[in-house]
Amino acid sequence: MNKLLALIFIYSPLLFFAQKADTVRYYTLEEAKTVHSDSVFAIRMSKKKLNSIPKEIQFYRNLRHLDLSKNKLTELPEFIGSMSNLIDLDLGKNKFTSFPTELCKLSNLRRLVLNQNQFTHISECIGNLENLYYLDLWDTPLETFPNAFISMKNLKSIDMRGILYGPTYQQKWIRSLHWVKIEFDAPCDCVEK
Repeated sequence: MNKLLALIFIYSPLLFFAQKADTVRYYTLEEAKTVHSDSVFAIRMSKKKLNSIPKEIQFYRNLRHLDLSKNKLTELPEFIGSMSNLIDLDLGKNKFTSFPTELCKLSNLRRLVLNQNQFTHISECIGNLENLYYLDLWDTPLETFPNAFISMKNLKSIDMRGILYGPTYQQKWIRSLHWVKIEFDAPCDCVEK
């Protein structure tokens, strides 16, 4: 019974957020331009072959959900850090070769998707994302975890599948982040980090 209650406690924020995300009305940027900017809470610009984020995005002050997945982004503009209402940001499957530190200013962010990018390290500033509870790093070739994860007490789930770590390294982080569900692939027979 205690295990069941613990599982409900751990996963209820994820389930709540997943349900809410399904009911969100996403606009394309073109559609968003046709309505009052204060009424736009979600924009999807996935698969647009973007090399940069359009500057108009910064004028949607109430934007909470932003999907920029499957583009060619290599960096984020400074204005992203001032988008304080963002709670859900998808930057998966882009071309980032270094962790975009502008993200560290988004203290209200709850869900962050960075899967299938090419950076190997995460800045310790990620600890500033004190409300983050879901982080997707699937198939991003991280060499190490940042120690900042240890201070992120709201973090509930990290997807690390597609990245090879030895069993000792995986166990170290499972113990260090005992409140977080970390999804790893089977450990490799590789050199421990």
